[in-house]
Amino acid sequence: MSDVYYEALKDTRGQLFAEIQKEYFSRYHFHRAFELAYVFEGEAQYQVEDKIFSLCTDQIVFVHCYYRHRSFDVLPHKKYVIAVPEKLSPDVYELFSACTLPHLLPDREFNRTLLPYFKALYACDKDTPSIVIRGYVDLIFGLLLSHYKGITVAPKSKNVSVIADILNYIDKHLCEPLCLAEIAGVFGYNPSYFSRLFNRCVGVSLNRYINFARLDRYMLLEKQGGEKSATERILEAGFPSIATFYRTKKDRESFS
Repeated sequence: MSDVYYEALKDTRGQLFAEIQKEYFSRYHFHRAFELAYVFEGEAQYQVEDKIFSLCTDQIVFVHCYYRHRSFDVLPHKKYVIAVPEKLSPDVYELFSACTLPHLLPDREFNRTLLPYFKALYACDKDTPSIVIRGYVDLIFGLLLSHYKGITVAPKSKNVSVIADILNYIDKHLCEPLCLAEIAGVFGYNPSYFSRLFNRCVGVSLNRYINFARLDRYMLLEKQGGEKSATERILEAGFPSIATFYRTKKDRESFS
């Protein structure tokens, strides 16, 4: 499992990741968020699965969820990088459930028509309404799919598939008591080995990941509204206690 690293940051916050990157080297990793990198100045390099791409200005790299990738830039450049988690845009995930785009999106003239939307997403902050962010995201992905021919999604690598199955299992059982020994047993691992495996591949402890996922669930319940109290939502999200909820909330605020 040494060739795979799950980058939790782009998923566990449950919101848009948008930044400008310059020279940047990253570990070979994957996440469940879709990622787009738009080079708007200079040249950059990406690896997606076993293919390496050199991008010039106004070219885009698209990374489907679960695809292993990394940036290993050696030349001066600037690029917008956005990552879209499933909770932000279910429409995008439904759209790309059975198809993907080519990794390299080379049409510079067409791509320039999307640049204002990348700039707009980068400019969004905590006060930007989620419907505005989702609108820009849906527009970008919809226009890309209308211009570039979709292709079949490749099967996950064995290592990524194992981690993905573990994460999906956790998602399905968030409202139930979850412990290391139980989850390790489901996947046929010794608890001690499973703990090290999870820490190495996910980058956070099992307990921390579970609590972050429960916090995302609480935030979704809060957005849905209704007559339930905060305490009822906390318990429905799977937290064993109110104190755990507040500790997790504080931990999330400092998470990077």
